[in-house]
Amino acid sequence: MDADKAVRPDRFSPLRGIFEYEPGPSRLLVRVWRALASGKPVTAGQVADFATEVGLSIGDADQFLRQMTERDVKDNIVGAMGLSLNDHPHRFVVDGVELATWCAEDTLFLPAMLGKPASVASESPLSTRAIRIEVGPEGIRSCDPAQAVISIVSPQEADMSSAAAIAMTFCHHIFFFSSRVEAEEWAGDRDDIEILSLDEGYALGQELWGGVLSHARAGPAGLSW
Repeated sequence: MDADKAVRPDRFSPLRGIFEYEPGPSRLLVRVWRALASGKPVTAGQVADFATEVGLSIGDADQFLRQMTERDVKDNIVGAMGLSLNDHPHRFVVDGVELATWCAEDTLFLPAMLGKPASVASESPLSTRAIRIEVGPEGIRSCDPAQAVISIVSPQEADMSSAAAIAMTFCHHIFFFSSRVEAEEWAGDRDDIEILSLDEGYALGQELWGGVLSHARAGPAGLSW
């Protein structure tokens, strides 16, 4: 990535540290993401197996995941920290499996966590124009329209207590737009919104989730790629 596309280190200081987890929970989250990417709910039995693999007790694993997951009527995990089997505005296809993400930024950082490319389709909340993006683990591969951008919110207080709270704090403010002009019209005079290029959005995602990825890569056999 070009140096002039990097995110300046002081722009998103309120977000730093929000997604920093210990090694065990980080590896557990990556396990859950990869299981969800198969297109099937993650069962309690799978979570127990993952917990054992990463060195967590079942109770600690469950407590960690409760605040960041969507559940079905059988208490299976159907969504976790951005990646979901439920219906959300941002379509995310991996290996032919149709998934969705909670917000636009999720589509940019998750390919690196999954170790696989994804096809993304989302609509601008202002014009409803479709934005289509190909994202690989290494970065943005293509985008239509080429001028597409992403809005990022930097809240003063981030509520991470539940999936619903995360959605209210972040996801309801993070979208793709067909151009910077359109995004700036949508943002109006809000001072908590930044408009980034897709390369900047990708770089921000890797910065915020880099610790989780590092823990996963340094984990026990079966977690490296």
